[in-house]
Amino acid sequence: MAEWTSIIVESRGGIARVTLNRAERRNAFDQRMVSELHEIFAQLTTNQTVRGVILTSAGPVFCAGADLCWLSQDNQLSIEQARHDARLLAGMYRIIDECPHPVIGRVQGNAFGGGVGLLAVCDVVVAVEETMFTLSEVQLGLIPAVIAPFLLRKAGESFMRRFCLTAEPFSAVVAKQFGLVHEVMKTDQLDSRVEELADAIVRLGPDATRQTKALLRRLRAVPAGEQGSLSVEANAQARIGAEAQEGLRAFLEKRPPAWRQAKTDEESEPAHVTTRHGAGRRL
Repeated sequence: MAEWTSIIVESRGGIARVTLNRAERRNAFDQRMVSELHEIFAQLTTNQTVRGVILTSAGPVFCAGADLCWLSQDNQLSIEQARHDARLLAGMYRIIDECPHPVIGRVQGNAFGGGVGLLAVCDVVVAVEETMFTLSEVQLGLIPAVIAPFLLRKAGESFMRRFCLTAEPFSAVVAKQFGLVHEVMKTDQLDSRVEELADAIVRLGPDATRQTKALLRRLRAVPAGEQGSLSVEANAQARIGAEAQEGLRAFLEKRPPAWRQAKTDEESEPAHVTTRHGAGRRL
C-alpha cells in the first residue's frame, strides 16, 4: 500500500480531499509530488464510491508552481530529460482535468505559475478575496507552455496575452472576471462554502454527474456539426437509464432519490488515506 509523502488524502461521505503538503516549499511541484498527484487521481478516476474531489493545500500558499530546485537541479540537463519532465507535468494536469468526478479547487492562498494552472483544471474554484496570482514564468526565462492549453481554454487568449506577457500579479476578483475563479469569499467563509458545494454534488445522480462531465469533454473534441447528434444520443441514453427513472420518479413522488450506491472494491481504491477518525485506510 503506497504511502504519500507530499500529498494528504482524506475521505468523508463520498468526497475525497486531496491536499498538497509541501508547505515548507510553498507547495511547489517536484518530481515526487507530480508523480503522486498523477497516481492519486488515476486511482480516484476508477473509484466509483467517490462522488467529488476537493483539491487544496496546506499552509498559507496554495501552490508556487514548479519547484525551482527541481528545474535547476542539473546545469547539463539534456533535451530528452527536459521533455520527460514536461510530459510528466502535462500528464498530471491532464489526469486532473479528465477526472470523471467534479473537482473543487479550494484556494486559501497565493498561486504562481503552474499553481495557476491547477485552477484551470478544476471544475469549480473558490478563492479567498486576498489571494493573488502570478503567471511568473517569463520572469525566469521560462514560458507557461505546459499549462497554456488549459489556461487558453478556461480563460481565453486575451487573458493569456495580458498576464503571461507581463507576469503582473492579479487578484482573485480579476481571476473571477476571466473565469479562472468562480467565487471569491472571505477567509472565514471559505470552508463552509466549499462544504456546501461538496454536499450539493453528493446529492446529485452519480452516473449523471460523471456522464455530464464526459459529455462536455467529448463536445469540445468534435466539430460543431457533430455536436448535435452527440448530444441527442447522450440525452436518449441517459433518459432510458435506471438513474433517470429513479430521479424522475422521486421528483414526482416528492421524496429524495435513492441513488444506487457503488460497492466498495478495496483492490481498486486509492491507497493510504486518513479518515476523519485519523485511521489510515483506502478511500
